[in-house]
Amino acid sequence: MKFHLLVVYPVVVAVLSGSLHMAFNTPRHGEPVPAIKKDSLTRTSVFSIDDVERIKQFFISNAALPEQPKDSNWRPGYRHKCINTVRGALDLLLFGESSIPDSLYSRQPVLNGNFLNNDINALAKRLRDSHFIRSYDTVRFLSMRKGEWVPITKADPVSRGLQPVAMEKSLWNTLLARVGKERGFSVFLVSVCDGYHAALLTLDHRNTSELKVYWSDQTHKHPWRFYVNNKLEEVPGKYGWEVMHATGPEELLNGSARGLDAYMLYANKKFWCDCGRPNQKPDECCAGNCFPYIQIWRLQKTM
Repeated sequence: MKFHLLVVYPVVVAVLSGSLHMAFNTPRHGEPVPAIKKDSLTRTSVFSIDDVERIKQFFISNAALPEQPKDSNWRPGYRHKCINTVRGALDLLLFGESSIPDSLYSRQPVLNGNFLNNDINALAKRLRDSHFIRSYDTVRFLSMRKGEWVPITKADPVSRGLQPVAMEKSLWNTLLARVGKERGFSVFLVSVCDGYHAALLTLDHRNTSELKVYWSDQTHKHPWRFYVNNKLEEVPGKYGWEVMHATGPEELLNGSARGLDAYMLYANKKFWCDCGRPNQKPDECCAGNCFPYIQIWRLQKTM
C-alpha cells in the first residue's frame, strides 16, 4: 500500500485524517475460559491505537481501488471482495503485517481457506480453533405471520421464507455485553444475512458516555466518517470506515451518524431481497435470497 503525506495546515490535516491517535487505553488481559478454549493468559481482546489505525488505513486504501472484475476472485490492482478484505484486515490486526493487499493469500495459515471454504464461517472456525476468537453471539430476526410476531429460524420451513421485519435483540447491546466493564477498543468479525456479506466492527468503548462503532468493508456504501470535537466529519470520495451510534437513521444523512441496529435491519432486508440483477429496481424483491441472521465473533490477539 502506498501512503502520501500532505504537509499543509496541521489542524486541517488532523480533521481530515480522522486520526484515532486520541489517547487510547492500554490493553487489558481477557479472562481465560479453558473449558471452551477460546481465551488464554497470553491473549488480549482489547486492541491498541496502532492495531486499529492499521486496519483503518487498509480498509480505506482497499476501497479506493477499482472494483474486482465480476469474472475474477482476485486480480492484482483491484479491490478485494468482502471475505478477502476481512482476511487482509485480520492479518494486519492480529499479526501486524499482511501480504493480502498484493496477493490473495496470507503468510498466516489460519487466515487461508481454499475455494471451497473461503467463507466467513470457515474463517471463524479456523480463528476459534487457533484461539483468536474470544466470544460468539447471534442476532435473529422477527417477522409477522397471521398477525403475530414469529422468530425466523432455519428449523421452521415456513418462517425461514418470511421477510425480516424487526431484530429479535439489539446488536449494539450485544456488543456492549461482550465487552462488559473493559475499556478500550474491541474488534468483531460480523456475518450479515448468514454469510452473504462479511465485515468488521470496531467498538470504541474507551468512554461509556461516548460509545461508537466503526463499520468497515470493501464497498462504497460506507463513507469515511468520524467525529472531531463532537462534530461529524466526512471525507469526500473515501470509503471503508463509517462511524455509527446506538441510535440513528438507517440511511446516510448530513450531520447525523447512522444507527447500527437500524442499518443492520436495513442491510438484512436489502440482501434478503437482492436479485443480483444489474438493473434491479428498488422495489423489486426476490424473496429469500439469503437467510436473515447476524453472527459476531469477538477477536483477540497474542500479547
